[in-house]
Order: sequence, then structure tokens, then C-alpha cells
Amino acid sequence: MSDKPGLFSRMRRSISSALSDAVEAVSDPGQEIALMLDDLADQIKQSERDLHQSIVDHKVMEKKAEALRKSEGEWEKRAEQAVRLGDETLARAALQRRVEIAAERQACDEGLVEQRKLIESMRQGIAEAKTKHKQLNLRRGTLIAQARAAKKGMTSTGAIHAGGGLDRMSAIEDRIAQLEAFNEVHAETMDAAAQEAAIDAQLAALGAGGATSEVDDALEALKAKMRAQQAITAGKDKGEG
Repeated sequence: MSDKPGLFSRMRRSISSALSDAVEAVSDPGQEIALMLDDLADQIKQSERDLHQSIVDHKVMEKKAEALRKSEGEWEKRAEQAVRLGDETLARAALQRRVEIAAERQACDEGLVEQRKLIESMRQGIAEAKTKHKQLNLRRGTLIAQARAAKKGMTSTGAIHAGGGLDRMSAIEDRIAQLEAFNEVHAETMDAAAQEAAIDAQLAALGAGGATSEVDDALEALKAKMRAQQAITAGKDKGEG
């Protein structure tokens, strides 16, 4: 499980604190609940700011991927020009650059997929949190009254005569624990994706020796393509003659 605090971690701690305070009769549990609900509202606002930034990052990545695709095509054309001039060394260098850009563009495309998943996950989480906050806010007065009533119903040994209020609070805590687990599982997924990307990068570095073979294959494919185009052009010329 991720060590990073989930979206509702502080919410859960606030509820736990409210329950503890109610049992120990140290503070006003009603006030603790009110603070808990206000804290959730702040968490939602922060999550919305994070979502906005994620969308901005996605747009930046899209522009980068498009620029890389354009650059990839330009280096392909330069390689073709070098082949026409009979300079295979220059063509090989151009294709090497195209291969490097293609790898970067592919990584960027994969990053876009992950970023879209993240944005969708954040949207769903925020929508769920807003719904929960609205439901709890509608019951704010009732929950506060129940918590205070439960506190007054304590015996000298700390037992609760009427557990209805604390049972409701326990249900809220359980629900928030589920939301927190969802958030932390998502964080774990993103961490795993980052680790996989790092491993892929290391494997790519170890296999860098295969780049030469890839360039050779690309050069041969390019030459074959150009020969075919020349043959078609020559055939048309003969037919016209």
C-alpha cells in the first residue's frame, strides 16, 4: 500500500478523532463532525485543482507527441533525399535520428494513455466525493445532534446506552475507508506504471546495440520503396513512349 496520504486520509483521521473524543468525553463530538465535513470540502477543492493541472499536462503532452510525429516524418524525407544523392552514410544518420524520435514519440503516446486514465479516475473520485459530501452536509445537523446525544448517554464506565449515533458515524468511517482504499490502489497502480517505464528504459539502454540493425533494416526498406516507385515511374514513361 502506498505511504502517500489518500484523498480521504485526513477525513478518516478526523472521524476517528471524533469517535475517540465522544467515547472519552474530552471534547464536543458535534464540533469534530462539523470540522470533518469542512475538511472534506477543502479536500475536494484541492482535488479539483489537481485535476485541472492534470488536464493541462495532458494537453502539453499531446502537443509534444504531435511535434514528434511531424519531426519523424521530416527525418524520413531527409533519408530519402540522401538515398537519391547516393549518400548512404547521410541516409543512415537521418534514419538513426528518425528511430530515436520514433521511440520518444511512442513513449509519449503511452504516457498520454496513462494520463487519460489518471484524469478519468480523478474525475470519478471527485464526483463520488462531492456526492458523499452533499449527503453528509444534508445530515449535518442530525449527525451533530446524534453525536452529542450519544456523548450524554455515556455511563461512568464509558459504555454507550444508545449506540445509534456512533453506529451511524461508524458507517460513515467505513465508507470513507473504502474511498481511501480506492485512492491508494490507484496511487499504487500509477507507481507500478512508473516502475515499469523505468525498467523498459533500462532494457532499451541494454539493447541499444540493436539500434544499428534497426537502422539497417529501415535503410533497406527505404531503398526498396524508392526502387519500386522508380520502377512504376519508368513503366509509365515506357507506356507513354
